Amino acid sequence: MAYCCDVERKKLQNRINRIHGQVHSLKNRFNDENLKLEDDPYEIIRQLTAIKGAVNGMINSYIEHFAKGHMIENIKNGNSADAEAQIDNLLEIIKVYGK
Repeated sequence: MAYCCDVERKKLQNRINRIHGQVHSLKNRFNDENLKLEDDPYEIIRQLTAIKGAVNGMINSYIEHFAKGHMIENIKNGNSADAEAQIDNLLEIIKVYGK
């Protein structure tokens, strides 16, 4: 399971690096004194929406990895009480995230 986690960790690191790049690019635009926010509001909204989508995709990917990897592993190993607690925690996170 360690290799799988290492691969997933690398994927998540790559995603967060891309998100960081998107946020940094947008920050630079706002730091540009020549930028007039009313000039091209659609471009700003497009960039913000792309960042939001990237963050949501990362959340979904992490939840999927956790559910398929760690929770199923606990069930297979007979740790049903632990798995049930993790499912409860995951459902609570999904409820909060879904708001």
